Amino acid sequence: MRIGFDARMIAWKGVGTYSRSLLKRLANVPDMEIVAFCNDDSKDMIPAGDRVELVRLNEDVFAPRSLNRIGQEVNKAGCDLFHTPYVVAPGNLKCPLLVTAHDIIPLLFPQSIPSFRQRRVYKSMLADAVNHADHIITVSTVSQSYLLAHFNLPISKVSVILDGVGREFSPRGEEEIAAVVEKYGIRQPGILWLGEFVAHKNVNALVSAYAGLSSKLRARYTLTLAGEKGGDWGSVRKEAAARGVADLVDFPGFISSADLPALYCSADIFCFPSLYEGFGLPPLEAMACGTPVVCSNSSSLPEVVGDGGLLVAPRAGALSAAISEVLTNDSLKERLRRRGRERAKLFSWDTTAAKTVELYRELAEGK
Repeated sequence: MRIGFDARMIAWKGVGTYSRSLLKRLANVPDMEIVAFCNDDSKDMIPAGDRVELVRLNEDVFAPRSLNRIGQEVNKAGCDLFHTPYVVAPGNLKCPLLVTAHDIIPLLFPQSIPSFRQRRVYKSMLADAVNHADHIITVSTVSQSYLLAHFNLPISKVSVILDGVGREFSPRGEEEIAAVVEKYGIRQPGILWLGEFVAHKNVNALVSAYAGLSSKLRARYTLTLAGEKGGDWGSVRKEAAARGVADLVDFPGFISSADLPALYCSADIFCFPSLYEGFGLPPLEAMACGTPVVCSNSSSLPEVVGDGGLLVAPRAGALSAAISEVLTNDSLKERLRRRGRERAKLFSWDTTAAKTVELYRELAEGK
């Protein structure tokens, strides 16, 4: 079986983690060859293997005019199936098309894509991919329900295959934690958030919740908001200033993948107040590291976090009360550490890959 995989997005956040985690495992599946379509910038991120073949495809993901060329290259490679981890539908494919649609956040929260042109392109790409796909994977039952409702799809066309958590996310030693904390200039002890500064991440509510903590707790615990600048970053800084806590909030910027486990372990609590997630990897990664999690009770997050974290309404008052409860209750903190690690064990990229391979066989053999 010869599987084409669109690896042009392998360096992205979210979709990139999904792509890297899958390809690493697919490279070791017997009786299966992987043709990884990649660009020059990210080709070195693709796992090496005797059954992995690279095909250069320096085409812009968001350029509709490139779709026919992608289809030509896939056909030329003789693929039995083409799997794209993003909403891309190559033209004139001679094999089945499998699309992973992680979420439809840009439709639900258009402001998450600041450019009107990009929003329009995404909307067109998503509709095209959904209509042309032979089958769709999504990463939670909530995402499945949104896809089914929005596009009026039969449930037989959309499979739920949950994401996993990497084995590297585990408790780390004090020396490694101290090195990462020093590297990024993070103050301890602290409350941690990690993600993109976009509207649906609801970071302003977390800043407001932090400002609502008692002066005693604010004097002891700082707030770290980790992620690249852009999007709502300026708005969040203004919120911190308006709430009088700007000097207690750290913005360390982008965190490398290698440093993430130690970063999670450095925090006394991880807080994730998102309004909508297709899956929600950060709270799962934090739980796997043994960090207590306070998380919003919206979208897919209860499905992922379960009893491994404290689920609350994504509003400043509820978040503030939950954070305060965890920070002042040692038995609750330890209970969340234990439950979080147990919950995280239920999510494995090995399982994700195995279920994906089952789907590959079903679709390729039925073409």
